[in-house]
Formats: sequence, C-alpha cells, structure tokens
Amino acid sequence: VEVDSTLQEVDAMRSRLLQLLQPTETIMDLNIGASLSIAARCKGRLKRFQDGGIVTVSEDYTSAARVILCGQGADEQCGGYGRHKTKFQNGGWPALSKEIEHDVNRLWRRNLGRDDRVISDQGREARFPFLDEDVALSLHKMAVEVKCDPLKPLGEGDKQVLRVMAKNFLPGLARASQRPKRAIQFGTRIAKLANARDFGSNRAANMASAGSVVLPEFDAVGR
Repeated sequence: VEVDSTLQEVDAMRSRLLQLLQPTETIMDLNIGASLSIAARCKGRLKRFQDGGIVTVSEDYTSAARVILCGQGADEQCGGYGRHKTKFQNGGWPALSKEIEHDVNRLWRRNLGRDDRVISDQGREARFPFLDEDVALSLHKMAVEVKCDPLKPLGEGDKQVLRVMAKNFLPGLARASQRPKRAIQFGTRIAKLANARDFGSNRAANMASAGSVVLPEFDAVGR
C-alpha cells in the first residue's frame, strides 16, 4: 500500500501525536511518530509487482490487516547507523561493539514505546521480528565482524548479516538488500518539508541540530 500525506495533515494530528510521544519530546520524535502513524492507517494506493514492474491495482484502498511487521531493532543490533561507522573509525571494533550494546540496551525506552503507541492508536498491532527472543539472542552471540563491516560501503557493510540473508535466501529482496539506509523521517520527506518551513532550509535545520531540538510544547513545560 503506497501512502501519501501532507505537512498540513501532520499539523492536524499534532495534538494527538504529542500525547502519544511522551516521554520522547524532540522534533525527530514527532517526525518519526507522524510517519509511522500515517503509514499505520494502511490507506492509499494498492500496488503489486507484475511483468517486472509495479502496477496500481486500486487508487483508494484500506488494508484490513490488524498486524504490522516493523523493522525496529535491526539497526541497533547490526550496526546500521552512521554513528556506528564513526565509532569504528575512532575506536575500532571495541568502540563499535560498545556502541551497539548501548543502542540495544536503550532501545526499549528510546524507541519502542513511542512507536508502539502511535501504531496502536491506528487500531493496528505492531510486531517486531528482529526483537524476537531467539533472533535477538542469536545476534547478541554473533561476532560484531559478522553483523556488520564498517570498512565496506553503505548498503553493503551496514547490517551486513541481514543484507546477505535477504539477498541469498529471500526471493524478491535482492535489490532491497543493497539499498543504503534512509531513516523514515528522511525517506518520507517529512523532515525536509518541516525543516524548510520551521527553519528556512534543510541546511539551517542541520546547523541548529533540528532533530534533537525539544518541541516547544514540551520545552515550555520543562521551564
């Protein structure tokens, strides 16, 4: 299901999203929460693969599925973030291993509560295959050099073990297994649109570290 939205729709959802986001409170959290919430509606154009391409089956479709499979935990456990590469460059494998462990330990309070709430609010149940107990335990025991290789280019070395498995064992995912990571707030373009409006440009937003800026509603409370 291909879902489209607008910044105006996100603004209309803002009050509800702020309730669901807490205790997370940054602009990045709002952008991620809005993207997940709109996607979880599963309302848009229904498309399918046909004759080597993608065709539109219906222009107005709403999925009846009650469960959504989510990829949270893949980056944290398999070295998928840009900062993992930076840690490796500055401190080698020990620094990278420590950063991955830190990410895994804080995942539960940093991301999962926020993501589960915004998805559940749309009447869907979020499930996280990469956080299945057996999967997580296997990744925990796996050597970091197997899980990722920061010496390789993006789209190959990050989440290396998952890319290899997708390419070799999951038909239809060969092309997807080679795509560089794009965070949901950037892939959906919500951050670009919001940054242009609220900061004047993406460059200005980056200079202001917009993603980590506390939302004004929460900042006022903090004061």
